[in-house]
Amino acid sequence: MPPAVPKPIQLLDENLIHKIAAGEVVERPVSVVKELVENAIDAGATRIHVEIEKGGIAAIKVSDDGCGIPAQDLSLALKRHATSKIQAAEDLFSLKTLGFRGEALPSIAAVSRFRLESATESSAPLGTAIEVEEGRLGLIQEIGRPRGTTVTVRDLFYTVPARLKFLKRPETEWGHIQDLLTALALFHLDIEWRLDHNQKQTIFCPPTPDFRSRVLDLFGRQAFEALYPVERSTAELKLRGLISHPNFSQKSNRQIFVFVNGRFVQDRMVNHAVVSGYRGLLMTQQFPMVILDLQVKPDWVDVNVHPTKREVRFANSQVVHHLISETLRRSLDTAPWRQGPRDEDSGFFSMEGLPEKATAPGFRSDTAPRDRQEAQFGVQEALSDFMAATPAVPWSSTTPQARVGTLSFIELRVLGQLGATYLVCDHRGSLVLIDQHAAHERIGFERLKKAHLTGTVARQILLHPISFELKEHESRVLLDLAPRLEELGLVVECFGENSFVLKAVPVLLQGCDEISLIRDLVEQVEAEGRLQSLQDHLEHLLATMACHRQIRAGDRLHPEEMRSLLNELEGTPRSYHCPHGRPVMVQVEAGEIEKWFKRVL
Repeated sequence: MPPAVPKPIQLLDENLIHKIAAGEVVERPVSVVKELVENAIDAGATRIHVEIEKGGIAAIKVSDDGCGIPAQDLSLALKRHATSKIQAAEDLFSLKTLGFRGEALPSIAAVSRFRLESATESSAPLGTAIEVEEGRLGLIQEIGRPRGTTVTVRDLFYTVPARLKFLKRPETEWGHIQDLLTALALFHLDIEWRLDHNQKQTIFCPPTPDFRSRVLDLFGRQAFEALYPVERSTAELKLRGLISHPNFSQKSNRQIFVFVNGRFVQDRMVNHAVVSGYRGLLMTQQFPMVILDLQVKPDWVDVNVHPTKREVRFANSQVVHHLISETLRRSLDTAPWRQGPRDEDSGFFSMEGLPEKATAPGFRSDTAPRDRQEAQFGVQEALSDFMAATPAVPWSSTTPQARVGTLSFIELRVLGQLGATYLVCDHRGSLVLIDQHAAHERIGFERLKKAHLTGTVARQILLHPISFELKEHESRVLLDLAPRLEELGLVVECFGENSFVLKAVPVLLQGCDEISLIRDLVEQVEAEGRLQSLQDHLEHLLATMACHRQIRAGDRLHPEEMRSLLNELEGTPRSYHCPHGRPVMVQVEAGEIEKWFKRVL
């Protein structure tokens, strides 16, 4: 084979540069909507109207009544790295805006038929418009329009048809856009939101200072009644929001809405922390509905790690993960859907440090862009009002025939046993069924877990230590983790360059593939900077042990044993679900039974 001939290095064509940048910023139609809507929010809009055709593939139109773009800046807005939102490198670490990279508009224009029109307060009712076709800027035209900006994007990816084949069906792309607008409407209460798809209105939310009204507008009463407020603060972090009853879940994470300093993020670490808070309350591949507002110091978070600003990087991700997961876990452990009003004396829901009553931002007519901190203050105030004014409400299931986890076990009257599997109980005329195996499994799991947490970890010294090797970057992670692993009973020592030897394992882990566990642990810690997987593994083992040692379906129980089981459940954490997330209790209301027998219609 002849030697390769060096090719000359040359500058890329400007239009090709835009298309390459578009590949990073514009992944799919929802990426376009996100960039345009965030620009509208930063412009101080009080009305944002988004119109979609065929899932955004055919057309996307975003109109707002913000401060607008001066005519002399219109063409500059379509240049790469042109932005009004940062002036110096230091601004990247103290951002108060949503959009800032200066790449969105030119990237979008490079892969679509693009039109931008805008008017400022001083120019309205006259404005200016410019179109882009195949990367070429058209002439700036004077038009009539009110203050604000409208961006129209047609035939997305028509200049790069290879990208079209990676898009999903229009219905799927539309679903992503609907999820995004729902999330943004949740946080920005002072904006009127309207979303149309194929000329049919799907979302309309008027401005409101009342967070409850916004939740009702977006999700309806059943979801509203399934939500319960949580709050926790540290010196560096403040978390507040709403979490759902464990049974108000679905098979996707589409209803996990997390905001970091006002920015909606879909971050793997954050979502994992949310799911970890529900560990043992949800079955596999079930996700709760959660709305969280996380406030952190600006220098604690880097929002510039992803071209679409979808993910963020925290200076201490372990602290953030622990705050989220433990806040949710502690709240869920108190069974808030059953106990009624919150215990304000506990300090967990303390309002200390919050500002006094203030008017949340509403409909505005001034021309200046709203301050991002003011908007965040508005939603924080609205959440505070929600927490202060709304006691815990009974949960209404999406299937009204039955409810799960709403009663006190000691108040139940035992009637008997069904199929040697379920305890049949009565509560004020309602029928209550208890899965005896799931109930005893939860009791046994909590006993084992408490013994594990309060005592020293029993570990088994291996007669024949196991040697293994890792890659160099994995070795560095394991060396850092080794002291913590030893506390959990895994004794690992370095045995030469990138070689290790396993000398002891926790008794609880005997029989598993310890080396595979260590490799998985290193991989996940390297990717996400946390030690959560080992805890997941241990809890899974504890649940398995509890499952094999407890009362089984088919075991006949004496009345005294049934009563004892219910009494033990009353003092057991998370007693409404087995460790695998299956329900322990199902309640059928008396009124529903009357419907069965046609006593009521």
